[in-house]
Amino acid sequence: MKRAIITLLCAAGLAISASAAASALQIRPDAPQRYTVKPGDTLWGIAGKYLYSPWQWNHLWGANRSAVANPHLIYPGQVLVLRHENGRPVLGFDNGSLNSDGIPTVRLSPRLRESSGYGIPTVNVDFYRLFMQHPQIIPPTQTADAPRLVEGPDSRLLYTQGHRVYAYGVDAPGRYLTYRINKNITSPDTGKILGQEAVFSGIVRTLPYTDSALANRTRLSAEKLNDDEYYTRENALIRLRTRAAQPMVVETAIAEIRRGDYLLKMPEGIDSFHMMPHAPLRPVQAKVVSIFNGVGEAGQFQTITLDKGEADGLDKGAVLGLYKRGRQIRTDFRNNLAPAPKSRDVVEAVSIPTEEIGLAMVYRTAENLSSAIILESLSGIKIGDTAAEPGRDLDNMADEKTVEPQPMFPDTETDIEIEIAP
Repeated sequence: MKRAIITLLCAAGLAISASAAASALQIRPDAPQRYTVKPGDTLWGIAGKYLYSPWQWNHLWGANRSAVANPHLIYPGQVLVLRHENGRPVLGFDNGSLNSDGIPTVRLSPRLRESSGYGIPTVNVDFYRLFMQHPQIIPPTQTADAPRLVEGPDSRLLYTQGHRVYAYGVDAPGRYLTYRINKNITSPDTGKILGQEAVFSGIVRTLPYTDSALANRTRLSAEKLNDDEYYTRENALIRLRTRAAQPMVVETAIAEIRRGDYLLKMPEGIDSFHMMPHAPLRPVQAKVVSIFNGVGEAGQFQTITLDKGEADGLDKGAVLGLYKRGRQIRTDFRNNLAPAPKSRDVVEAVSIPTEEIGLAMVYRTAENLSSAIILESLSGIKIGDTAAEPGRDLDNMADEKTVEPQPMFPDTETDIEIEIAP
């Protein structure tokens, strides 16, 4: 019974907080009552037609992000309608523009109608270019076991589009990204390695081939070797455990592809940028620990790496404010009439509040790291800047270096008796 009551109270609390968040939405005075989604629209752009803060888009859908869990369900041709329910704004679909699957029927020609539709991206960026030309975070264990390029045409060290290359360790056909490790990403507080920054150089694709040597190995060899290995002889006395290299062809080269580059199986949806922008699931304070290409400052549509990830509640689409942390300055303006400090070991200071200088959206996560794209920036973003939930401009955030004074004699609940010898 007690558990049920607690569950009901938690649900009520969530409903109240969601309602409060929704009621606090600021709708633009020129927000359209009806809007037809057009090719080229973005989720962020449409949200900006209705809200001053586009990252609050999910609250406009009835304060429930799962109501439109997949923004790729929003298609060109859909009609969005702004309504008010119990005094709060709610944006939804015009049901007359949807078919039985919830997908709009868009007229392509007088005799052809298409119902499959397609999604609109979250922001207007070339996600393929963003993914390929911006570093991503790779766990060190993944790199340790990754396949590698071992040879190319005429024993060259550099490869380009159309070259036939060979890889070691590939265990599945398909397309692979080629990458190199740029640097280790470490925690600015503990120095612990959080991941490795991988820079992609291109895409290679496996080629079918015939392995007659493997097919003709002896039964005795098969019992001693792995399934993909066979023996070759270096001389009459020494034989080598051997496996065939995987032939591949270079499809795309955006940088120099080199012998020794690592391979990463091509993830699905690399050319898509579909995610619902939303506030982080719980409060978080992260630090910018890396900027693409090692530049001193980052601006709009550049990628930054944060030292928080899935373990800290960050997921794809989480929008974070970017902040210049507050600072403390000592004061020397105290006049003779001002009261003296109670303790002589404390120096008076004034704390300058934190300033919000931009917004970023997480688009890729690891356990302890995440990659985010800068959506807006008032000034350059630097390594060491803070990323936290939006709306904390002029918030005097607690500093990690803040220390509480420690009493000389800690309090204790047990009386101490002192016996004085005669």
